[in-house]
Amino acid sequence: MKPLTVAARPLWGWTLAVAALYLILAAVYAHLGIWRYDIFRAGVDDCIFTQVINGAFSGFSATLEGSVNHFLIHFSPILIAALPFVRALDGARGLVVLQALLAAATVFPVWGIAAARLPKWLAFLVAAVAASYPPLSAQAAGDFHELAFAPPLAAALVWAVDRRAWRIAVAAALALAMVKEDQFVSLAFIGVVVAALGRGDRAQRTCGIWIAAIGVAGAVFYFGILRPWIDPHFPYFSLHFYQWWRFPATPAGFVGPFSAARAQYLFAILVPLAFLPLGSRYALFALPGLAEVLLSHEGITMALGAHYTATWSGYLLCAFADGTYTLYCLSDVLAKGAMAFALLASFWTSRYFSPIAPGYALYRAPTEADAARERELLTLPRGASIGTGGFVIAHLGMFPHATIAMNGQDYLIFDGFSDPAASRAGDWPKIAELVASGAYAKVSSRDGLIVLKKR
Repeated sequence: MKPLTVAARPLWGWTLAVAALYLILAAVYAHLGIWRYDIFRAGVDDCIFTQVINGAFSGFSATLEGSVNHFLIHFSPILIAALPFVRALDGARGLVVLQALLAAATVFPVWGIAAARLPKWLAFLVAAVAASYPPLSAQAAGDFHELAFAPPLAAALVWAVDRRAWRIAVAAALALAMVKEDQFVSLAFIGVVVAALGRGDRAQRTCGIWIAAIGVAGAVFYFGILRPWIDPHFPYFSLHFYQWWRFPATPAGFVGPFSAARAQYLFAILVPLAFLPLGSRYALFALPGLAEVLLSHEGITMALGAHYTATWSGYLLCAFADGTYTLYCLSDVLAKGAMAFALLASFWTSRYFSPIAPGYALYRAPTEADAARERELLTLPRGASIGTGGFVIAHLGMFPHATIAMNGQDYLIFDGFSDPAASRAGDWPKIAELVASGAYAKVSSRDGLIVLKKR
């Protein structure tokens, strides 16, 4: 049995190498995210969260969510931490950068767990595998979501439990409780697991009880006090994922109870980690997040490019680090082989089945026409009501009354550049009709962006 701590003396060279890995990873993620945003391939979530965060002290709402307080949709007070990024970069670009920084930060706790068990070079390989993990890259470069905070905080929670840093574990649990209400279930479950695994360890049992209590108290506060206080009649829409009796109305594709999609999903997330998380007790921490995804009847939750992977990825990556140690105890040769396999599997997945979908999201380089469209949008009055469709909406987050539906707003914006043929067939007749009726006047038609103003 190899010792748990392979080196008592810290090696600052490896620590600096991990810091460099973080900086490179964050830069790559930010580059991909900004690239996607600049070529108008970002989606509605970028607009929603920019509106919500920019209005943190004046409604905390988004037009696309019905202009209601965002706490009625999700419990995410942690979003206030994103306000400086939104204000500094005047919009969703700030969220793109923040999300890249958060996703990349997941490698630090993973490295910490691995470095306490393994030779530093092998621990660094574990961190490199985590950095190249395809679902993590999709979380970093996709549309912003409040779950962006979950992976680094979840990994920090596991690291703290692993190192018996109980106060840090409780602090991480408190932060996770402010990310999104689904974390209440995860924390209650994880707290019970931590306490159960503690057995005769009083300090660990106490920590587990605190973590579980945070989850339970958060659920009672949010569902029993906060939502009823804001609006007792507002429905909780997230339940639609689990209303199996309504599957004909499933908006993102129905996935039946016996569909192979669930097994394929599990296979796809474990192959790039060489199935090593299965050798760690920390894989138990990922079960609530996986259940949230797999018990849904909507295909969108089982898409590797969707943000739902953030509910379990931090825990699974830490389980990977611990599982590598389990294998290393059996054979260092097998551990080396597993790292090689994991890296190759991650690169192969990113090359041929990337959840980022580069052929769609990064299909061309940014052009001056893209920049011109952005400048044109910025000339519109910030307080005006704006209706648009398609990818333009992501660039209107700093406009508090912008939405993706067109129903008589002050300005209507038509996307004539993403799919010119479809625009000619569908949008041009609408534009002609609106102008001919005298209801709107065309104020701009450059670089494929057509702007109408209400008379």
